[in-house]
Amino acid sequence: MTVSSPPGSSRSGLAVGLCTYKRLPSLLRLLDHIAESAKPLAEPPVIIVVDNDGQDPAVGLAVGAFAARTGLELRYRIESHPGISAARNAVFDEAEKRGVRFVAMIDDDEWPSPGWLAELLACQAREGAAVVGGPVRPVFPEKAAHLERYARYWSVQKQFLEGRPFVFCTCNFLIDLEATGSIPRPFFDEAFGLSGGGDTVFFRRLFYAGLKMAWAEEAFVWEEVPDSRASLAWMRQRRFRVGNHAVRWESLDAGARKSLVKTLGLTARLAIYPLFRREPESPFLGWLLEMDKVRGRYKAHLGGVFVEYARPKPAEAAPAGRREDDHVCG
Repeated sequence: MTVSSPPGSSRSGLAVGLCTYKRLPSLLRLLDHIAESAKPLAEPPVIIVVDNDGQDPAVGLAVGAFAARTGLELRYRIESHPGISAARNAVFDEAEKRGVRFVAMIDDDEWPSPGWLAELLACQAREGAAVVGGPVRPVFPEKAAHLERYARYWSVQKQFLEGRPFVFCTCNFLIDLEATGSIPRPFFDEAFGLSGGGDTVFFRRLFYAGLKMAWAEEAFVWEEVPDSRASLAWMRQRRFRVGNHAVRWESLDAGARKSLVKTLGLTARLAIYPLFRREPESPFLGWLLEMDKVRGRYKAHLGGVFVEYARPKPAEAAPAGRREDDHVCG
């Protein structure tokens, strides 16, 4: 696969960007898989690693050793300002400094399939899309194998908005920077830096600006589900978070009153939700998770914000490899 640009374009090439925070083992696993996914490409990508911690010198040494071993160009950058928005913006800042046309992004607890990059690029060329997304498939710990039947709730699957494909998260996507000239920088809103949800705000902005989105079903990645997330209790909390953040981005688009009207409609729908059979293999669980999402919406209407990326105080620092998340404040 050759990464080409239209005639007259000043951009060329591909960057793979990722943000990391205290996950060195999974970061190294991810880099190895990116190297495998890059092999089918005619032109190797630039890899951009943004460390949103910077306190562990082993991270810089390890990614440097990876670059030396593979011969891939790698840019390691420490972003000391806490929050996922700052880290994501740093990825795009580095990409634009290098003048690349395409940026693919993936999370540091994931790893891509061998054809990941080639499939994203092929879909972009075929569809002429500004944004291409792909599936995320969960990998559960052995003792949580019973959750496989509910894997849909941990996965990322094709979504639609107003009848058109809609890419909504940064955990597996490709963007054509050539198409984003009218989109204000920085891309990600600092107001969502610690709460999360800023990626959906960003993609909604692209969608309503008229940028075409597409879906590459074969450009899949796997995501490790750690013990801390391998439970229905955690998933209920995640759905609460989804509802809480949805009110915030809806309010940005159409105002708080319209978002409240939607919440009231979703509340009324709960009475007949199982009849929709949206989760035919688990209708009761689907209803329960929908109720949690509505609960999260009411929390937002009352001023409460679910904070996913809260940082521990210095005296409460978490062990390396653990991400402090899933806290509610407000």
